[in-house]
Amino acid sequence: MSRLQKKKPVSEKKKQRAVAENPTGSSDSPSGFSSSKSAIVASSLKAKSEKSLMDAKTGEPNFFQKTMDFFREVKIELKKVTWPTRKQTTGTTIVVIIFVFVIAVFLGLFDFGLSKLVQVVLT
Repeated sequence: MSRLQKKKPVSEKKKQRAVAENPTGSSDSPSGFSSSKSAIVASSLKAKSEKSLMDAKTGEPNFFQKTMDFFREVKIELKKVTWPTRKQTTGTTIVVIIFVFVIAVFLGLFDFGLSKLVQVVLT
């Protein structure tokens, strides 16, 4: 077969639609498609109307539905989180507070030393 004659893979929706249109499995030609042009046009119109009907039924979710889905997924993800115990939270909070005081004292002493240096140089 040449490159243009290769058969394209059939999607699941197309398979289901073909079965729904022709449940017996018989067809007019070996390829599974009817040979008359009117049958092709009719099946095309039917497929388009089915698609628009499916879109109307399912439809694109509106803003409210998207927001609700988002919060539902957030809730699911938050259930997967390993939360620290009260003891771990208290311990890490104390470490952070002590570290902040140590850095504050260091920066305060450094600032005081530089300000005294500037005063000595300028006077």
